[in-house]
Amino acid sequence: MSDLHKLGGLSVVIRGLDNPDSEIRMTSAWILGKASQNNPVVQKQVLELGGLPKLMVMVKSSFKQEATKALYAVSALIRNNVDGQEMFYAESGDLMLQDILSNSTNDITLRRKCVFLVADLAESQIETRNKVELPFFSNPLFLKSVVDLTASTDLDLQEKALVAIKNLLQLRTTEALVLQNFCDLDGALEKVRQQLQQLMLEDSRRDYAMDLESLRREVELIYHGKLEKLWRHGTLCLDENSHFDIGAGQSFALKPEFDLQTLGWQKVKTVI
Repeated sequence: MSDLHKLGGLSVVIRGLDNPDSEIRMTSAWILGKASQNNPVVQKQVLELGGLPKLMVMVKSSFKQEATKALYAVSALIRNNVDGQEMFYAESGDLMLQDILSNSTNDITLRRKCVFLVADLAESQIETRNKVELPFFSNPLFLKSVVDLTASTDLDLQEKALVAIKNLLQLRTTEALVLQNFCDLDGALEKVRQQLQQLMLEDSRRDYAMDLESLRREVELIYHGKLEKLWRHGTLCLDENSHFDIGAGQSFALKPEFDLQTLGWQKVKTVI
């Protein structure tokens, strides 16, 4: 595939992204995605030729097949590629992802590819612990848009959302209290558990449901472990209205069913 660039083929394909014919645009995006997949040389060449911004414009297309193929290419282009990811964020890729995830009318395939990319980007952040984590990963609205995907009846989307949540939970800046009180991760995980219990009664879907339940429990374990660290280190604060102050000007109401002593929150401070 790197020979394609030497022959001037990549430039031709990238120009195809601007073609007025949607079929040519989609074919060009598919070729770039296929060529870039796990190929750092081609990724670098496509990035240098300005392919990424064009593909990101295509992702916003109202034509679902075009948007899906473009997002496939974007994902392949920036996967395991630091320069590509930096360019993606510079082009407001975070807002693009949030827009796709928060709009329930978007095509299901587009949302699957989007949350898969979120999981991949979060994993990249985990692997580069020495780098400053991007603020959008801890944005409450963004996190809620990911958690809300677990309510989907599409098991593939549900699985990809759980993987994304698992990776996001492992980031230092992801606040467990935001996931608990703003995103209602407890309720979301419980609903998934109940759904999977029903699916396990069906012979045709039992094995897949059991695999998903293992993933759900893994997410739950990481999540509760993160909450426990807050309790143990006494970093939670309550004001006179029983709101949590978690810093950065954010506070969330304490759920009435929570008993702090039962949960072991021995070090919670009251802020008046």
